[in-house]
Amino acid sequence: MNSAKRYLQAAQMVYIACHIIPDGDAIGSLLGLGLGLRRLGKSCTMACADPVPAKFNFLTGWQEITAQPPKNEEVIVTIDSSDIERLGSLYDEHIFRSRPIINIDHHVTNTRFGTVNLVQLLPSTAEIVYALLRRLQAPLDKDIATALLVGLVTDTQCFRTSNVTAKQLRMAIALMKAGASLTDITELVFNREPISTICLWGQALAHVQRRGRVMWTEIDQHMMRKCGAAPNEGNSLVSFLASTMGVDVAIVFREKDDGRIEVSMRAGHGWDVSEVALKLGGGGHPRAAGCTIAGKMAKVRELVLGEIEAALQKQAMAREEQNAEGG
Repeated sequence: MNSAKRYLQAAQMVYIACHIIPDGDAIGSLLGLGLGLRRLGKSCTMACADPVPAKFNFLTGWQEITAQPPKNEEVIVTIDSSDIERLGSLYDEHIFRSRPIINIDHHVTNTRFGTVNLVQLLPSTAEIVYALLRRLQAPLDKDIATALLVGLVTDTQCFRTSNVTAKQLRMAIALMKAGASLTDITELVFNREPISTICLWGQALAHVQRRGRVMWTEIDQHMMRKCGAAPNEGNSLVSFLASTMGVDVAIVFREKDDGRIEVSMRAGHGWDVSEVALKLGGGGHPRAAGCTIAGKMAKVRELVLGEIEAALQKQAMAREEQNAEGG
């Protein structure tokens, strides 16, 4: 934390980038840090390779998020990215090697690619940004507080994930005291979907399949075009599938514009999909992880399902051994 503070205090121009296909924690943390540094008189470029999902358009500063790589900024800050490739088209190897990189993230699979690795295994990256802004003594206004609360609320699924403690609730209270509205955020983020998303869900749910305790569905480009859906729409579908009784892991396979297959995985309590995601070139949390794989849908599907089934079997055996030793 102190090293990140020193780099940011010394810099006048800062480039801040979050991961592709951004979620609420990525966008909220990006805006929270960018707006906070601006309150300290810094010039900040806020960037994301993919468009900001429409549901986050109520956040101050979202229109300023660019898809351009860094230029003359003195320091690069990466937000909520477990590895450098998660930055997508923002990553320019020559530029990134020539600048100090502050890697701010909370994923267990983070590869520690930064000059400074501010990686803490917390429920959200927004919490790390909040602590850093406090260390920098940045003024906390309504816009910053709202952005950070969006990050906290979305990655904890409204404080419902198993890693939520009183610490996260205390942070939420502090942000609400600074002007953020928990009621407005939950309404705008969780209770508002475009018709294209509902159409996409309908298409995907009609193709749900199950093998043992693993459930999955597929979204191809034909479905995307038919529904007029944006590339990052419908991301919450995998969490919905994971809520199915009798299912340990849910997976959504999505065909991207370039033909690669994006794989989103969610696990039930006590199961871990992060190792599979990491093995296949991705990352994430034990219960929420993903990766992107080149290949045809059918081939990628069978590869991932095989890895998941093997991982579940291995984890089940480990549980049995622990129970036997405990008995």
